[in-house]
Amino acid sequence: MTEFAARIRRATMAEHREAETRSFISRLMAGEVPYDGYAALTAQYLYIYRELESAAARMRTDEVAAGFADPLLDRVPSLEADVEFLDAAGVRPLDATRRYVERLREQCHHSAVHFIAHHYVRYLGDLSGGLMVGRKVAQTYGLGPGGIAFYSFLDIPDAKAYKSAYRTRLDALPSVFAPAELDVLVAESQLAFKLNAALFVEMGTHHSSPAAA
Repeated sequence: MTEFAARIRRATMAEHREAETRSFISRLMAGEVPYDGYAALTAQYLYIYRELESAAARMRTDEVAAGFADPLLDRVPSLEADVEFLDAAGVRPLDATRRYVERLREQCHHSAVHFIAHHYVRYLGDLSGGLMVGRKVAQTYGLGPGGIAFYSFLDIPDAKAYKSAYRTRLDALPSVFAPAELDVLVAESQLAFKLNAALFVEMGTHHSSPAAA
């Protein structure tokens, strides 16, 4: 891992760890979240990714951000299919989801720096721990491809190679962004993890029963 990719990873390590260890996501990985909790989380993600991928569609005209806004990463069609399969179409956005979506709407449609920060947090995570989450929830809830399409990147057969190329693009950013802009990108990445962690906290207050209940 080279310079800027390493910097952003180090800078977000604490927030990343905090988000991963929030009780809801740790219980999900332990198979202790009820089915409706998993379905509700999928619905929350759909709200978030609709906004982020709406921003991505605009950012494909941006000279720098276009390199990140790869349509192969788009999750909305998969999330829509999962939400329908899980019968979660009626789930409304939580307050934490609304705050997350508002931040994306405010910043990511016009700022390449903010867009790349949120893009990095979401999609590099999806291509890493997200794949493991998909396997676990499939096992917990007895799901086949239906209900876990979000975690499947059929158009990216080599996630490791894709992530390596992504980090190479991150490492090129100091040649196009001023140091102050890079600082903003790092800070926004930290905020993205905090917004995600806040979602897990609120999910935990609504879905506290064990999966077996």
